[in-house]
Amino acid sequence: MKAVYIEDYGGPEALKFGEQPAPQPGPREVLVAVHAASVNPIDWKLQAGLVRQFFPLNFPCVLGRDFSGVVAALGADVRGLAVGDEVFGMADARRGGTHAEFAAIDGEALARKPRNLGHIDAASLPLAGLTALIALDEVAGLRSGQRVLIHAAAGGVGGLAVQLAKHRGCWVAGTCGAANANYVTRLGADRVIDYASQDFTSALRDLDVVFDTVGGEVNRRSATVLRAGGCLVQITAAPVPPGPPRADIEIKPAVIRPRRDLLERLADLASRGVLKPHVEAVLPLSEAARGYAQSRTGHQRGKIILRVV
Repeated sequence: MKAVYIEDYGGPEALKFGEQPAPQPGPREVLVAVHAASVNPIDWKLQAGLVRQFFPLNFPCVLGRDFSGVVAALGADVRGLAVGDEVFGMADARRGGTHAEFAAIDGEALARKPRNLGHIDAASLPLAGLTALIALDEVAGLRSGQRVLIHAAAGGVGGLAVQLAKHRGCWVAGTCGAANANYVTRLGADRVIDYASQDFTSALRDLDVVFDTVGGEVNRRSATVLRAGGCLVQITAAPVPPGPPRADIEIKPAVIRPRRDLLERLADLASRGVLKPHVEAVLPLSEAARGYAQSRTGHQRGKIILRVV
């Protein structure tokens, strides 16, 4: 099969496109003919070895997490799916990825894709959508009437988080670059803050929840805008400063693992138009290196998708 893979950790030159053996599904796995797959920051971080302490890889390793495609074969223990079903979900980065013509996926890490979405849009949802859903609903316990700040609100995760928080009945602020301010407003944000020219700590206070997707100093400063008893939920792209910044708030990490029940909730939200994915670029699988380079900049709006079929 054609695939995007690495034979060792390295820079952009380590990324290869060529033939790799097609995976064989285990008893609890589904073989998916991949139609589309998204590019996420975790992909180039895995390529570079930046997260090897958490996700050690066996080489050669096919990269890619999100996908949308069609069931090609079923392991003996998989239930509730049939060959030919259109599905979407997430691969285990250590098992083998989705930037390929075929992928073997745990049967509980995929679900039927939303009927109203094509494969391109459906492939943009799993990782970003699960991240927003788990962070806001399951970790922060978001409730109607709360005041929420979402960092990097124009990104793949942030854009879905804004939509989800508005659907939950919250007042939502979002940080982004000036070029994306109108976009974030259209997503539903009540207040948009240009991180380059405005200090969010001066503009906001007494918030119930901050969703930090940036890390670093942004994480520490985010604690100052929370009310006593507020929650800082984090998935960090940069290291978090050590030590608790305040004793009167909760700081909770969001651990993202694919579950079929959550993917089914995502599919329902998308089918009802609550969550509307935004795809910034669609590239052929053979041009994955361009997508990885674009993702490295950290400035794309929405998602980058690789078209496989």
